[in-house]
Amino acid sequence: MRSGVGVRLGLVGLVMLVLMVPMTMLRGLVAERQARAAEVATEIAEASSHAQRLLGPMLLVEYEERRLHVRTVTEGGVEREVSEVKTERRRELVLPDRLRVDNELQTERRGRSLFSTLLVHAVTDLQAAFTLPSTPPPDTRPLRLWLVMGLGDNRGLGSLEVSVGGRTHAPQPGTGVGWLEQGVHVPLPLDLLQQRRLEVAANMTLSGTGSMHWLPAGSETEVHAHGSWPHPGFTGDRLPVSPSVAADGFRAKWSVSRLASQAQQAIVRCGADAPHCPAALDASFGVRLVEPVDRNLMTERAMKYALLVLALVLGAVFVLEVTQRRAVHPVQYGLTGLALAMFFLLLLSLSEHIGFGAAYLVAAGASTALISAYLSALQQGRAGRWIVPLALGALYGLLYGLLQSEDYALLMGSIALFGLLAALMLATRHLDWSRVGATTP
Repeated sequence: MRSGVGVRLGLVGLVMLVLMVPMTMLRGLVAERQARAAEVATEIAEASSHAQRLLGPMLLVEYEERRLHVRTVTEGGVEREVSEVKTERRRELVLPDRLRVDNELQTERRGRSLFSTLLVHAVTDLQAAFTLPSTPPPDTRPLRLWLVMGLGDNRGLGSLEVSVGGRTHAPQPGTGVGWLEQGVHVPLPLDLLQQRRLEVAANMTLSGTGSMHWLPAGSETEVHAHGSWPHPGFTGDRLPVSPSVAADGFRAKWSVSRLASQAQQAIVRCGADAPHCPAALDASFGVRLVEPVDRNLMTERAMKYALLVLALVLGAVFVLEVTQRRAVHPVQYGLTGLALAMFFLLLLSLSEHIGFGAAYLVAAGASTALISAYLSALQQGRAGRWIVPLALGALYGLLYGLLQSEDYALLMGSIALFGLLAALMLATRHLDWSRVGATTP
């Protein structure tokens, strides 16, 4: 009786195709857990506060303007011009010449059930300086004056103290600016407009979910931030200048001139009454709290290597079958593949309770022990019984290294695959493939 190598390889390939069904189901389960994690993060943000964005401070001035309107009327067939003075109200935003924001950021983890998200708590000191016009525009009379600060979510505002011109003023909710839905305003006396220069200081505590951003509203804006989270992600319109990231936290500084940012021009164009001003809001920059080990993301990345792991392990079983001259039934291939699928399922379920690193160790150990015990009959001699556990241990170690070193994953994977191919070619260089599968009657 003779069973060709091609037939055996075809059966192995068929088993791999069948095993892709549970692997596809596992991918769906990973996606479901990721969606649930995102849902919990949204629920926590809805119950506390969303990501924060600090804009301002800005001065909002309401003017009464007298305008001369000339119109032509016809009386008794004679046209004549009639002049009348109309009073209109308009509002104008005044931006600071200099703005400095110092932030101390602390983190807190909040969760529901098995899922959690990070909150950022900021203690912010703010100083701004405004240069006011020496004389108001002609034919205008100032009516009201406010100091305005925009926020990402008012619910995250814990405390706020505002000092303008050396005097403390009480803030009120709302901004009065059409495109700033969240924020506060401070009513100010009109006599402050008589000053040539106005100094503003504020101290606040602000909480948000996941990130903190600032918008460079000043002609010269300088933002300093430091925190205890060792994995910051700098996002937005620009990166910080020479950031410092260490195990005990980070420090970052942004320095932005109006010549290098479109924020001021966008705010002036939008004014106080525009319903939307995306050009201004998109000019923000900030820091995001990054999870160093997102268990669902790491499991998803591990699942991308599932087909490769199946091919390598089942290919190794086939080589053992050929070299040890022991027949392996397709059912044995299938059960070995299911044991590999159980590794990914254990990894997903255990990581929700003990963390990804420990879960990977337990799942890899259990899978290695099960497959090694099951395939022990294929291995001859005491030394040969260590082939499967050592090979599986090396494979799982390589996979963990690929998951941890995303930047070098392609390089590591290429070198490892080349090494495996070289080992296979050297191990079977004396094998007579034409006699593989032949049996003595």
